[in-house]
Amino acid sequence: MSDLDDYRQAMEFGQHEYADVLALLEERGYRAEFAQTGGMCAAIKLDLNPDRFALIVDCDGPLSWERSDHQGWTVAIYDVADTSEEIALESTDDGSLEALAPLLPPTTD
Repeated sequence: MSDLDDYRQAMEFGQHEYADVLALLEERGYRAEFAQTGGMCAAIKLDLNPDRFALIVDCDGPLSWERSDHQGWTVAIYDVADTSEEIALESTDDGSLEALAPLLPPTTD
């Protein structure tokens, strides 16, 4: 099996693990995708507008690949032109869908 096949399988696994989160985000009008930010650090990426995006991760680091290991949420907003530091950050140690909803940014700025 190639590295590309391993990568695809990992991404499909993550999409499956967070299918409920992706469905919630879609219902709320977000363009969301399960992604990795480098080094196979998992996140959910939201395209907010051409200039900004948000990353959803665990409250203490990258999104856990296995949902059963998930602990809370952090939502960070970044400017596309400069991703060195977030421009907004919200976090909770509650990992429920209900706890994620109030942390979400507006779908447009």
